[in-house]
Amino acid sequence: MQEDIDRYIKGFLKAMPSEDMFMDAIHDIVKDLVKEMIRKKINDDPKLKSDLAEMMMEFFESKVKEYDSIAKMAKITAKIGLVSAPDSIKDEAMKDIMDTFKREIQEIILRTL
Repeated sequence: MQEDIDRYIKGFLKAMPSEDMFMDAIHDIVKDLVKEMIRKKINDDPKLKSDLAEMMMEFFESKVKEYDSIAKMAKITAKIGLVSAPDSIKDEAMKDIMDTFKREIQEIILRTL
């Protein structure tokens, strides 16, 4: 009988929400309130909203330039590799490089969409 009660109490306590769950919930609520306050401040100030929009466009443009630079760097690296490679493996290397670039470019495009 005592074992049944102990097992019942332990099972009940395991089903109770933990302290971490409450802390996470409070953290999420505070985070939402902060977001709401920031949105209100941005929406109340047209200049701030415009500056934020301009900054976001500059950020996106810089990301596109970053990906473009990475692609150019990879292209140059591939050219160096092909120039350095023995003639016997150039065709195979070229095919491998093209396949890799195709996959990489597809991944970059998918990540940016």
